[in-house]
Amino acid sequence: MPKAARSGDGNEQQPPLVCVHGLSGSSRWWRRVTALIDRHVPLVLSDVPRSLKPSEVETWLAGRIEELGPPVDLAGHSLGGLVSVRVAALRPELVRRLVLISPPGVGPPRSPLTYAWPLARTMLGSRPSFLVRLTYDGLRAGPRNLARGGLHVARADVTAELAAVTAPTLLVWGARDGVVPIEEASIWLERMPDARLIVIPGAGHVPMVDSPVELAEAIRPFLEERFDEARDH
Repeated sequence: MPKAARSGDGNEQQPPLVCVHGLSGSSRWWRRVTALIDRHVPLVLSDVPRSLKPSEVETWLAGRIEELGPPVDLAGHSLGGLVSVRVAALRPELVRRLVLISPPGVGPPRSPLTYAWPLARTMLGSRPSFLVRLTYDGLRAGPRNLARGGLHVARADVTAELAAVTAPTLLVWGARDGVVPIEEASIWLERMPDARLIVIPGAGHVPMVDSPVELAEAIRPFLEERFDEARDH
């Protein structure tokens, strides 16, 4: 079930920030970041149901946003970013601001093995406490879900859909990301109507764990920034 934390400073008009985890992840991956922003922004930390196929997650996420009362601010990491950008493209009325953290999905289809070794190397280099969390979440997901999720990411190409995203978008990349190369950020910037990029120098593919303070400092001002009415929902 999603876990919501309401703003503690009286900012009840701020739309909720819905956070979507990546492959084999969980809402707990966001905890260190959201602890730094939850007094400023109401939060909904969503755990994607394990029973869903990757192709079904977009419909599920759109339904959750409708239950919350759109528009919301939407943040997705890795596979969660892929799902989030598709919701923003197909259902623009649901998303006010979009945050994409190391999203895959541009360029030609790839072999799942293209991601397997860099992902394994990144995870093995993580701090022990995160390895415990990763192992637990991976076991909960199960090998079947991990395999079909990896195949879905490897084959995904959202390049043609990016022009339909009307929400102001913040792209965040770790400079040491060995899973989704930072060079791919240029395609997102070129194809999206209103996007900007922040690179976190010390982070890899999971900046929520590597650099939570820097990630929070990137997200919070973006959500609070005023956009003119022609660009904002």
